[in-house]
Amino acid sequence: MPPPGKKPQRPNRPEGAGKGGRPSVNRPRGKAPVAPGLLRVRRVDGNRYALLPPACAFEREEDLDEVRKMIAGGEPEIARDELLYLVADCRGFLEAHNLLGQLALEDEDIALARGHFGFAYEIALQSLGSAFQGILPAGREYNREFFLAGRGVARCLISRGKREEGREILKKMAKFDPREPDVKALLDELDEQDRTGNLPPVVPLVDEDDDDDSDDE
Repeated sequence: MPPPGKKPQRPNRPEGAGKGGRPSVNRPRGKAPVAPGLLRVRRVDGNRYALLPPACAFEREEDLDEVRKMIAGGEPEIARDELLYLVADCRGFLEAHNLLGQLALEDEDIALARGHFGFAYEIALQSLGSAFQGILPAGREYNREFFLAGRGVARCLISRGKREEGREILKKMAKFDPREPDVKALLDELDEQDRTGNLPPVVPLVDEDDDDDSDDE
């Protein structure tokens, strides 16, 4: 399934090549192959794991930096086009999917934002597999982007009145990291709204601070 709003992609760089066709020095080596578009999973210690960015995300770090400059410079449409090319060329690029979701929210297009966040969320779930029972510390590596995507799609669902669907996603995220404070706060807010019947029209959709400090080194 192509990402929401996908545009025709530019020609792909050679596998394992960075800008200008040079071999990427950041590409992980000696790892078992995974299905195209999925992420690798690394054991941190015990029952704790971390999702790893795909090699193509390392190779496109400079492109993502340029996108952030476009957004900061007031060029969201150009940034959006570049992000669409990036995710077409690098399906597991969760950071790019999440940025597309945030840009859609700024346009108040909640349906499109849900699509972008949901795409990133589903990629991470598929990468973990249905039998995964471990803990994903929210501040570790690509776990950050997974939790941002999960919170994003849940909030979009809640804001469209699909509260139970949003709650189920948040409950699943809480199992992956019971210490993640933003997920817990959203679940507590939903419980309080249900208890009092005081339902605001929209649950806040974007974290004020996307940096997650719940990591425990």
